[in-house]
Amino acid sequence: MNTLKWIAGVSLTLITFAGSGWCADMTPQIQQSGNVSYVSGGVSEEDRAAFDSIVRDFNLKLVFATKNGEYLSDTEVVVSSGRGQPVLEARSDGPWFFARLPSGQYTVTASANGRSIRRSVAVGARGLRTLDFRWDLPDGGPRRPERREAFQ
Repeated sequence: MNTLKWIAGVSLTLITFAGSGWCADMTPQIQQSGNVSYVSGGVSEEDRAAFDSIVRDFNLKLVFATKNGEYLSDTEVVVSSGRGQPVLEARSDGPWFFARLPSGQYTVTASANGRSIRRSVAVGARGLRTLDFRWDLPDGGPRRPERREAFQ
């Protein structure tokens, strides 16, 4: 009977991790949008620490927060090529969003609470470019209770 309970507990844990977009070893699950790999999250300190093992594989980092420093999640992300063609369309599960893009010039549009911010960025084959998106959201907007620490 104890073995059956243990198996049920392990199964429930694995199902929970699979549904959350995180692997059982607590590394974020990399997703695809067309030819572009991406991952998002970073809601808790543990989530942000888990990105340390994979950050070197990406060349673009997006950070989403309010102007008063509160992290945001559930942000729409569209990355378009220099020709205006979308190459990535996704929803961020947390305040950090990493993408692996081919070298080039891009326009990134991030939308939260019906408001969009657009930024241009050039990414290379190496190195990590970081864009910081800040919204001045009205009371009651989608906010994370956690204050931001240092954006890296």
